Amino acid sequence: MKKLVFLGIALAMGCGGSLTDEQRKKLREGMEEQQIVRLSDSEIMTASLELGRNIFAALERVDFHPAKADSLGAVYQVRLRHLVPGSPDALEVENQVIEAYVLGAETGATQDNIQKLRSTPSGEDYDSLMYSRPVIRPQPDGSIQVDGVWNIYFSKRDVIKTASKND
Repeated sequence: MKKLVFLGIALAMGCGGSLTDEQRKKLREGMEEQQIVRLSDSEIMTASLELGRNIFAALERVDFHPAKADSLGAVYQVRLRHLVPGSPDALEVENQVIEAYVLGAETGATQDNIQKLRSTPSGEDYDSLMYSRPVIRPQPDGSIQVDGVWNIYFSKRDVIKTASKND
């Protein structure tokens, strides 16, 4: 009996498997992707801000060109929206952010922003985030005018995957 077990183990070890190197690589990547990652809410928010700032910098490099913005959205797997104050198709949260930027421009406060977008009926959890940043123009009198706001939407899951890869 011991010889039979030993023979079975030796036979199993002798078989190198029939997976190619590419198949093994895909298998490892799939296993890494399925790995459970736990991040605190503050880590998710920090990673969201960093991701939003990187995408906004890419938008600046292409001079906010609409066709190139669509391509950037596809590359980063996010949804990009540019809205101007008073846009009729803006969502409620987008209108609130635009109003805050317009009011903040009077005091000189025009920082970027991250919003959690609630998805559960109880409102306790969220599944996506919206990064916002205004496009401003200084006026001759020293004031600041908000020409529009770029909103970048990404899923919480994608932010967690990106943050876990950077660790």
